[in-house]
Amino acid sequence: MNASLRLSLDEVGADRARLEVLHRQLRDELWHADALEVALLPAESGAAPDGTRALGPAEIGALTVAVLGSGGLPTLLASLRGWLRRGAPSERSVRLEIDGDVIVLEDADDLERHQLLQVFLDRHGIQGSA
Repeated sequence: MNASLRLSLDEVGADRARLEVLHRQLRDELWHADALEVALLPAESGAAPDGTRALGPAEIGALTVAVLGSGGLPTLLASLRGWLRRGAPSERSVRLEIDGDVIVLEDADDLERHQLLQVFLDRHGIQGSA
């Protein structure tokens, strides 16, 4: 199974420097995992769209993750669940994007996140245990 996704992190009250640190920490964690290729994408430039925050994960940068084998997806998802758990339940979120389709995981318990991820991945034909 090969799949490529873009992910970005957010934390309530985090400034630009904090979000950059969070992205780098997750990249470093995933960097050592087998069956994953991870890169830190540069921040997008330009003004924030009307009705949105002036600064968010898209402006900070994001990670691109290529899942190269069957072991990569469970590793990626376990890392994301761990990252979400390390913060207060309502303070952290992860935005995943595949081919323009987006899911944001935020204030939910593990079972709900698992179900949401499974539906999202199934929609893109990605097999694996969410």
